[in-house]
Amino acid sequence: MMARILKLGFFMVLAIHMQAQLPNTQIYTFDFTDGSEFKLYNTKFLSFDNKTGYNNQPTFIGDELYYTRSFKKFGKEQTDIVALDVKNKLKSQVTKSLSSEYSPTLCPDRKHFSVVRAFENGVQQLWKLPLDRQDTGEALFPQITNIGYHCWMNEYEVALFLVDEEKGHELVIGDLRTGDITHVSFNVGRCLMKSPKGNLIYVHKVSDTVWQLKSRNIQTDETVLLTQTLPETEDYAIMPDGRIITGYDGHLYRLEPQQGNEWISLIRVNHIIDNKEITRIAVKKGKIAIVAKI
Repeated sequence: MMARILKLGFFMVLAIHMQAQLPNTQIYTFDFTDGSEFKLYNTKFLSFDNKTGYNNQPTFIGDELYYTRSFKKFGKEQTDIVALDVKNKLKSQVTKSLSSEYSPTLCPDRKHFSVVRAFENGVQQLWKLPLDRQDTGEALFPQITNIGYHCWMNEYEVALFLVDEEKGHELVIGDLRTGDITHVSFNVGRCLMKSPKGNLIYVHKVSDTVWQLKSRNIQTDETVLLTQTLPETEDYAIMPDGRIITGYDGHLYRLEPQQGNEWISLIRVNHIIDNKEITRIAVKKGKIAIVAKI
């Protein structure tokens, strides 16, 4: 079993850097139609209660939108997970720990969600928490202390983004049954997604100017190049039919992997979100959440 444990001193620096560098971001949701023309309507500004803080990493879980929100705790900024009942417009704070939580993600059993938990000593671990909030959860892969992002591939296997400033951030597949870690690539982007076919979609940063969107079958290890990303764009979302949406220069673009490798402009959004930069995106049937960087 291969453990990825970096020096504690490095992680203390990393934790301080993460907290100091949290960008000001806002979250909007839209209803959309995707027929002969892509249209957005019913705009909602969700982060009105934290307008100059960090509101990021949205994901739809049932009728709720989970996301990461910054709070002032003990004189410093930390993050917790917040859930918004989209239908009834009710917001609740899901986590209230002394650590910071990021990247809420629905687990395959649909009874739990997972987060990256960043402790004050710099350790960053993957944790699983119950949706009913009946207990405080448990650490997964406790030996790995440099997890930045993650994506569930199935009940047992998880794609993990491991922070590695020296070699380049590493993508691995972790197996909960054995604890084994399989290397996939260095120099990867933060956004990890599972396609409807069960493949892992990720960005490989080949160089400063060449970023490639790739698809990997984690059972056969076959990796396919889908296309190059738009300039310095590493965030995207996958539609239920496998099409991929990303944001660039105030517009939403779509890639249809079965049809080719060209990004197609869908709609201009920057006039709605005050010309802010589009970063994270989350999609469910008929609804889209967009993170805008201030």
